[in-house]
This record gives sequence, structure tokens and C-alpha cells, in this order.
Amino acid sequence: MHKINLIDHPVRVDKKAFLNAVNAQKPIAVTLDGEILEADGELPARPYIFVGKPRSLVGRGLVKPTPLSQILGESYEVKDEGDHISIYAGRAWEELIKANEPYYLYQDNTSEGIAEFTDSELDEHIWYSCEFGINCREVAEMLEKEVEGTLLCIETEKPYNFAGCAFVDDIETARKQSFDFIRAELEKKIASGEIDTEELEEAEEEALKYFGLL
Repeated sequence: MHKINLIDHPVRVDKKAFLNAVNAQKPIAVTLDGEILEADGELPARPYIFVGKPRSLVGRGLVKPTPLSQILGESYEVKDEGDHISIYAGRAWEELIKANEPYYLYQDNTSEGIAEFTDSELDEHIWYSCEFGINCREVAEMLEKEVEGTLLCIETEKPYNFAGCAFVDDIETARKQSFDFIRAELEKKIASGEIDTEELEEAEEEALKYFGLL
């Protein structure tokens, strides 16, 4: 996976296209590549840095105009840099999570770690593998190394803090990699004697059958 830390990763968009989208006062979505999409209906499954309706540059009635810097909300910083607009989303984690909830595979953060996968098949893998101590963290770290996708995060060093969400380009590949990884880890545990196939609890036996090892 390609890791993108939004603390130091502004997203550049075409200035004319952005201002046209803002002035239209309709919901938009902005991708990591700076593409602007209409967000009235279902969006393609990919990472977004903003999904919603921009504020108004002009204002109307009692509503004051919004400066360009805050046109996407107070958590974002928007800068006019000549022929393009730069969007800084390093303080907009809550907005990012909400925008990407339908699309990410898992969330990860310093305090809670990885609780679950949003894909039901991958989550089923963990349901069985956790009988032998193989958890979401181990599978996620493997996916980050082996599968094409994006790890979108906000990471700071002092004090250290991490909040991220991961997207895979091909869910079928991720499912196969997960299954094969867990199966291989279980085979190692059986070969070393850590798992005694003659002394299994019912849930352990069911888990090994699930991975084709009994």
C-alpha cells in the first residue's frame, strides 16, 4: 500500500474547476489526485479528502461570505496558489472518516488499534483465526505490505499519534491474501506443535476445518 500522511500532503486541484464547483453550491467529492466529482449520487469506491457541500464565497441575505481558506469547513485549510488550489486536510480526520466510511477496509489508531474489517469475508477470516491468536493487526500489516492500495493517515511524532484508514484496489486479492496468510501461519503452528490437532476444542476444530487444515 502507498502511505499518505495528510499532515504534510496538500491535495492540489485545478483552480477553475474548484471555483466552478464551489459556486455551483452542490455536493462535491475531492479525491487524493485532486479530481472533483459531483456527489449527488453514489461515488466510486476510492479515497476522498472531502465529501459535502462547500460553503459560499458570496454569501446571501444574512449569511456572510466565507473566505476561501475556510470554504470546505474550519477543519480544512484551502490556499490559492496561482493556477491551482491546495487543500490541507491534516486537521480534518473526523470529516475524512465520515467521507470514507463506505469505502475503507479498516480503521487504525493509536488508542484503539484495529477493531475489525468492514468486509464481511475478511472479518470472517478473523472470527476463525483468533481462536489461535491471529488477529486483525497481523493480517492488516500483511495486507499493507502485499496488496495494492492506499493507507490514508494523519501521523505526528511528538507526541506520537496515528489515525489511519486503509483502502485496497482489489478486494478479491485482499481476501485471497488474507486466507492464504492465515492458513500458512496455522500450518506453522501445527508443524511446531503449538497446535495439537489431537487436542482441539470444538471452536478450534471448526476454525481449522474452515481453513482446510482438517
